[in-house]
Amino acid sequence: MCGDPTLRDKLLSGHSKHLSSFFPRCFSLRRLRQLHAQLFLYGLHHSTVFGSRLAHAYFELDAPRHAQQAFDQIHMKTPHSWNTMLSGYFSTHNLADLLRLYKISRARNHRPDTFSLAFGLRACVGLFLFDFGRSIHSEAIRSNLDLAEYVVVPLINMYVELGTMEDAEKVLRRVPPGIPTVWGLMMKSYVMASLDVKIFDLFHQMKELGHELDQLSAVYLVRACGNIQAAKAGCMLHAICLKKNFLEACIHLQTSLVDMYGKSGMVDSAKKMFDEMPCKDVVSWSSMVASLAQCGRAWESLHLLRDMFDQSILPNAVTLASALLACSNLGALQQGKSVHAYMVRNNVELDVVSNTALLDMYAKCGSMEVAHKVFADMPERNVFSWSAMIGGLGMHGMCSRALELFEHMKSENLAPNSVTFVAVLSACSHSGRVEEGRRYFKSMTEDYKLNPKHEHYTCMVDLLGRAGLLEEAESLIKEMPIEAGPSVWGALLGACRIHKQIDKAKQVADKLFVLEPDQRGAHVLLSNIYATAEMWDMVKNTRELMSKRDLQKTVGFSTIEVDKKVYVFDAIGRTRASLSSGTS
Repeated sequence: MCGDPTLRDKLLSGHSKHLSSFFPRCFSLRRLRQLHAQLFLYGLHHSTVFGSRLAHAYFELDAPRHAQQAFDQIHMKTPHSWNTMLSGYFSTHNLADLLRLYKISRARNHRPDTFSLAFGLRACVGLFLFDFGRSIHSEAIRSNLDLAEYVVVPLINMYVELGTMEDAEKVLRRVPPGIPTVWGLMMKSYVMASLDVKIFDLFHQMKELGHELDQLSAVYLVRACGNIQAAKAGCMLHAICLKKNFLEACIHLQTSLVDMYGKSGMVDSAKKMFDEMPCKDVVSWSSMVASLAQCGRAWESLHLLRDMFDQSILPNAVTLASALLACSNLGALQQGKSVHAYMVRNNVELDVVSNTALLDMYAKCGSMEVAHKVFADMPERNVFSWSAMIGGLGMHGMCSRALELFEHMKSENLAPNSVTFVAVLSACSHSGRVEEGRRYFKSMTEDYKLNPKHEHYTCMVDLLGRAGLLEEAESLIKEMPIEAGPSVWGALLGACRIHKQIDKAKQVADKLFVLEPDQRGAHVLLSNIYATAEMWDMVKNTRELMSKRDLQKTVGFSTIEVDKKVYVFDAIGRTRASLSSGTS
């Protein structure tokens, strides 16, 4: 009976169906091995279908060696069986074995398909094998599959990660319309590489080639607008996204808009966008907390952090770094300690950014010993960490220690950046170290090839002005290669007040009136200069000019921390708000 081929096929077919039903029940390697033995008993392990299913099941149980054995037993290997193995090796992070098998398939003249090419390219990225990746690209071209969506995305990613942007752009320009993901991927790579300006050229190319804006591209375009503070372009993109209904259910785009408005100084627009979001994740909350902290609305930032806890959204290291910035701006030491304690209790990993925010908070709140301990204990320091510590020392009049630390930083072969020199020049300014200030300002341009910005000129003008060297300060302003901004002229006006230079103060104030026609600060300072000199008619004229221009006085406020609670007062002593410290 067993010699009857028809009857034998029927019996095998029955066993085949019966044994297939056992695959979903193989939750352990032992059970799967037993099933494998049964398939071997009936000769079904040579089958392409069963061999591939066995290999897949072994990979799911993280047993790649057994998967390879099952694959080797297959008599007629199909593209599906090869791809099962490549996929399995990729999912179990055995990238070297993946490429070994890929080479074997090509040696046996198996024609690559989109899946095998994609897995090969991804493995090259994981193993940093650029030349192998280029050879796979060549095979994709020969197979006319290089522009297939499943191949072109990992191909561009391979060139971005291992090659050059130019290589990725060459591939991108050949992509036919209908595969929008690749443009978003390329824009993402530009943002990650801080090439935010170049992303707009890419956007123009995208439109010229007939590609429509998609959600992913919109996300990274908005982020680029935020990074370069291109608020006008960001608002236009927001309008386009509304028209295309991109915002609905796209939390990444909504969060990017919050971040863009915040970085562009449009905090009210950021808050409106944030409040309208139906669903918010920790990234959304972090963006809003950061926006408020960075734009001088520190109390609101901390209050939002409290709301975040009330909504049972646990902050991450980025959120807490922004909260520490808010504490720094308020001088709220107990609040800052509370945030620090939360980090310790909840084992929040303190990276270099978090540690830098922590030492900056302690320094600005006057706790220099703790700030120095945080700095000394940091496992990793970057240029911003050193700059924050130098700035903290200088702020508290410890100029000698600040300059010693700066020299120590250079001895560690860490090149200072423009932020470091702001800290150094500010330290010199606070302590009246004119000669050191001149020397470091010169070193900045000659030794480190850094072009001074408004912040550096402001520090130098303040340093020279406080020392009574007003003519030198004014000459420095005239020699500036960039147009002097309000902060630079404001520093000179402050020096005029200290040294009672009435005529020069009037000249400087006139420049500030042009630069900041809607601000009252220069008018008030000029009025006070006249009052000190008892020039009451000029005081009256200045005040009348303010009234004529309808320059309203901004209600000032101050903060005080008592019993772990921050109180915010307005100028006449009324309590505007309060916030308790302590986090969950």
